[in-house]
Amino acid sequence: MTGEPEHPTDRLFDAGADRAGYVRAMFGEISGRYDLMNRVMTVGQDLRWRRRAARAVVHAGDTVADLGSGTGDLAFACLEAGAARVVGLDVAAPMLARARTKGQRLSSHAGFALGDATSVPLPDASVDVWCSAFMVRNVPDLDAALREALRVLRPGGRLAVLEIPRMDHGPLRPFARFHFKQVVPRLGRLITGHRSAYAYLPLSVDHFLTPREFTAHLVGLGFEVTEVRLLMFGTVAMHVARKPLAGEPRSRMP
Repeated sequence: MTGEPEHPTDRLFDAGADRAGYVRAMFGEISGRYDLMNRVMTVGQDLRWRRRAARAVVHAGDTVADLGSGTGDLAFACLEAGAARVVGLDVAAPMLARARTKGQRLSSHAGFALGDATSVPLPDASVDVWCSAFMVRNVPDLDAALREALRVLRPGGRLAVLEIPRMDHGPLRPFARFHFKQVVPRLGRLITGHRSAYAYLPLSVDHFLTPREFTAHLVGLGFEVTEVRLLMFGTVAMHVARKPLAGEPRSRMP
């Protein structure tokens, strides 16, 4: 893997570090085994979580933007939930190639293109739903991505985010940290052959927000948070929010 560090370090999260470039290259390199690793790592639950998120926000006939679409599983879940059209955007071209192959097999109405969550190539107020699965903790400028979500959503539009949050202190936290720091990197190396991709995962979680902090972040940027649900013993969080209608007061923490 040309130019890949043997082990990612906290330096990836320093100011000026090219974390975006690392993430783009890493996801391109693991695209062939990404789905398999997701199934193994989540004991087959990740598809169910995507369907749950889609059902929480998609209404019949909606136009959906799926950011960090990867191999397209959330996009297809949105179509299954009733969306008329899904635009899947991702920074890693090999991931999108696999999504397009799936789409041809499913005869779906999802289109996939290169795109960055911090600069979405869509007009203002052009989509009913903005969604992502396991993407936002990889974005160096989280505020820029969420402001773009607000921009492209129509008033009253809905947002769904599935993510691995930093866990609050509690009895399960040591077990989760052991799983992410010791088990997941070894599984990732075995299944994908990539030495550092799944060592990066626990670092990205450690540098992300707790569910309550992410809720406050959404509210601070202008979203109304309508649901926060913890899954898989609190190791995965689903946030559902909406863009207020014009003239609605800013929401408070739920």
